[in-house]
Amino acid sequence: MRKIFVLTLLVTFTLINLSCSNDEGETLNASESEITGTWNLTALETKDGRSDTNLDGTSIPTTFTAVGKDFNTVVTFSKDPNIVTSEGSYTTVTTTTVMGETSTEEETGEDFFESDAWRLDGSTLYFGTGDEEVGFTITELTDNKMSLRYTIDETVDFFGATTSVSATYNMTLTK
Repeated sequence: MRKIFVLTLLVTFTLINLSCSNDEGETLNASESEITGTWNLTALETKDGRSDTNLDGTSIPTTFTAVGKDFNTVVTFSKDPNIVTSEGSYTTVTTTTVMGETSTEEETGEDFFESDAWRLDGSTLYFGTGDEEVGFTITELTDNKMSLRYTIDETVDFFGATTSVSATYNMTLTK
């Protein structure tokens, strides 16, 4: 049982950190000049995380939430070239329920965005390039606040198990 729990958590966290896609339907149009500059990470959360791992015909449903705290992260968007970097740290508190058992883990993160390319297309802010590009939907943008959202809805095979994960992540940056 412990092996299944650990495998489910490993797959869930791998998918959370590696797979995400942008939401469609937003009509906000931002400009690069509004994005460029230094921002502080002030909120990070998901409240609707779900996964289902199928291991040898056994379904293992999981729910999870993640909330950030202790933010001390500065994110800088530079122009020409368009590079995003970050410095500092934050803590993510993840609560996971697997087969009726709930556990909570705290993990300190650093360098929220490693040095990466960024580009803007309407209301979508993309990070990375090529196959590694990830799109975040800008849900709010003012002179002092930028709210971003991305969703994950992926299925992967991992060590003989198939796992489907879905969640919506919200992030807030302020100047």
